[in-house]
Amino acid sequence: MQRAKEFAAEDYYLSPFDGHLAKLFVQSTQEIYDASPNSTWRRTFIRNRSPLILQIANWALQSLPTDGREPSGHDMTMAALKWMIFPVSVAGEVRNNGKYDALPYKFWGYPYHARNPQEDKRDLRISWPGHSHLSATPSAPQGRTSKSALNPISERPIEPKYLCFLKSTEGVDILEVSQWRRDHHTAATYVLVSYTSEHFRTEEEQLFLHDVGEHAARRAGAQAYWVSCSCLGSTDDEKQDNVWRISDVVRGARSMVIAVADVSGQEQPSLNTTALRQWGTRVWTLPEILLTPSNSEIEVYNRSTGLDAPMKVYKRNFANLWGDAAISRELIDHYEGNLTLSSLELVTIALKCLHSRQKGFHLPGDMAYALMGLLRRRPTVVKSDTDFQAFARLSLANDNDLLLERLICTLPKSSSQPWYDMDDQWNVSLWDILPSTQVCGIADNNTVIIDGCYAAAIRWKAFAAVANLTRDSWGRFFFRYLFRSTSYFFIVGISLVAAGAAGVGASLTAVGAILLTIALLVILGSPYIIRKLYTGKLWGTQAWFFGFEGYMDISTLEEHIFGADMGHLKWSTNGSPLSMHTANEYGECIGQDPTSNPETAEKVKRAINAQMGEQRIFTLVDTYTLTVTVFEAVRPPIAVVMCGAEGGMQRALLCSYDWSTQTLYRESVMRMETIVLDQMSRVGRLRLGLSRNVS
Repeated sequence: MQRAKEFAAEDYYLSPFDGHLAKLFVQSTQEIYDASPNSTWRRTFIRNRSPLILQIANWALQSLPTDGREPSGHDMTMAALKWMIFPVSVAGEVRNNGKYDALPYKFWGYPYHARNPQEDKRDLRISWPGHSHLSATPSAPQGRTSKSALNPISERPIEPKYLCFLKSTEGVDILEVSQWRRDHHTAATYVLVSYTSEHFRTEEEQLFLHDVGEHAARRAGAQAYWVSCSCLGSTDDEKQDNVWRISDVVRGARSMVIAVADVSGQEQPSLNTTALRQWGTRVWTLPEILLTPSNSEIEVYNRSTGLDAPMKVYKRNFANLWGDAAISRELIDHYEGNLTLSSLELVTIALKCLHSRQKGFHLPGDMAYALMGLLRRRPTVVKSDTDFQAFARLSLANDNDLLLERLICTLPKSSSQPWYDMDDQWNVSLWDILPSTQVCGIADNNTVIIDGCYAAAIRWKAFAAVANLTRDSWGRFFFRYLFRSTSYFFIVGISLVAAGAAGVGASLTAVGAILLTIALLVILGSPYIIRKLYTGKLWGTQAWFFGFEGYMDISTLEEHIFGADMGHLKWSTNGSPLSMHTANEYGECIGQDPTSNPETAEKVKRAINAQMGEQRIFTLVDTYTLTVTVFEAVRPPIAVVMCGAEGGMQRALLCSYDWSTQTLYRESVMRMETIVLDQMSRVGRLRLGLSRNVS
């Protein structure tokens, strides 16, 4: 804040030490480090950062056989020559009171749409004394008003603006409904004519729509009919405004009829089913069917067969004509009263159905505006909104179920999966996720602003010595004092031998020789003593998130962090979709090496030469829970952001950082144990994007 600098187009991270923007160095396995440079971050090789004295002790003990054989004289000599005693600190640094490194981040910008209008960007005029002609006026986004567009709710019209009213014998007049109501002192009843412009493009073809409307209205005893080609208004703005109110027009209609045409040029009536499927590809046909009166029989008129023998289809059977019959039937049953969906289920299923209908869009946000017709509260339409922004505003205006908060916790099944496809790679539904954060605003470029989440930084540049806590035992107590007394034995032994040599007393020489022998034996055995003192069960560790690019077997990984393979680190049982687990002989759930799955092993091999934008393999080491997790991502995430819980585990968003827009982007989602929250700090407002453009 209050500092502006220019940086190269590379990956950076926020340093937990002082919060400055630093170049991102990622430690990588040797295969990836030696491969051709194909990333926007810098690579370094993996270094052994375990305590130096443990490294030397292990190096000395490597000369001794490990297969149970008795060591030879040569083995003992080599171990003795390798070992030297010098003061080196074994304990790692205790930092942040044992907690993970905090994420030094706060979003300083304005939201595009604020949840609370007080936080919305407004025109600010600042006058300086004596310079009244000078002012500072921040520019607002195009199409904005002084109040947040989230909060103004569009009123639901109780009747259409225009209808085609029947004349007494034949023909119609297109009139304003309000004027007709004032003249006749009653509300008009009408029939809705539904069609797709793919079947009726020209004015001549649209004359059939009026024939259908007039015929159906007279048969139903209605006073008018509504058809979009004539009843949306005369100006483009009026037409667009009325398009978004089609759902209310359907709600007010006595009945609905459908007009189709055989665009193939064939005239067989049997092609009505094909024409209906084409009609059903229009996005607005879904709310039209859902909102027609329950248990109604809908007449379908085909232009090639005229008005005499319409095809009749019950509302509940329309799902069989669509490609998404399995899920659209649930919506129809809900509006028929045969099945009750929660508001979260309704929005999720309706969005899937609308996504499968890709025709009839006027604006990028029309999918959300079509969905808006099914909900009670409707924010005003902002034509500059993207599809995500329109949906986000709609969700925040209606949502008691935290739909957006749940959505950001999901892990897409592929990097190309669009945001409105809410399928989760963990194969759970949105209602299985319990959010722990709140979306407090919508930002530009399809991002949201969240607040109240826990977060921690990931260390990529190198491992570090991990401070740990062990319990005292009689063995450790004995070896500790024996090891620390060695220098006294050595000094006293030398002094006594020297005194005996000077003729003070022969007995002193014998005692000095004994002390020197004890000291030399302790020195020779000190590699073993060191391992006894500083290995064993860990009762507490400094919390770190270590990351590196690639895969490494867990034995080598533990040697690089703790100095030796002591069984401290375990593979995560279900931390990522690549994790594997099995039951041991006691029925306990034990994590397995992910590369024991041939598909994962192939992914690891393929990721060595991955190109920009392709999935790569990364490994995350959590020293607090002592788990290792292999996961896929396009970029190395620099932070862990906790946004929800599911199945007794926390949903942890692994986020990369776009320093140019101050945005954290979701790269992957892991499942972590709930206890990690105890070692994390909360972060302020955070700008989060669900997907990042490849650059």
